[in-house]
Amino acid sequence: MAHFGSIIHAMKESNESPRVKLARDAFVLQLKLLADGIRDAILIPLSLLASLIGLVEGGENCDEKFRRVIKLGRRSERWINLFGDQPPLGVTHPAGSMDTILNQVESVVLDQYRKGRSAAETRAAVREAMKDGGSKPADKSE
Repeated sequence: MAHFGSIIHAMKESNESPRVKLARDAFVLQLKLLADGIRDAILIPLSLLASLIGLVEGGENCDEKFRRVIKLGRRSERWINLFGDQPPLGVTHPAGSMDTILNQVESVVLDQYRKGRSAAETRAAVREAMKDGGSKPADKSE
């Protein structure tokens, strides 16, 4: 199994390596599966509660809360885009998509690696990029 440092080194050398692409894709899938699992763990009780409230309240729009949970589920499914089949959320969405965020983090990490920065400096650069809405932070040392 390749060491993470050698994976970063391979990314630096060539973005076309099939092994690097596999490692990246596998890592991204694991993050997306984790996010999807957390989403499911939240949606299960929400949908049950919304259904129960609708059944107790009754009436013409008894399914309104349940439909809102379904809408939230669909929207979060598009944001996570587990297998890359979902159309992206609109550009106006503040969080973009999970793919957008992961690509931004990867870009900053690789940029910091190429510059020989420490892990602490890289973490700070990632935080700054996320605060700035994903734009790369200005590097004052260049």
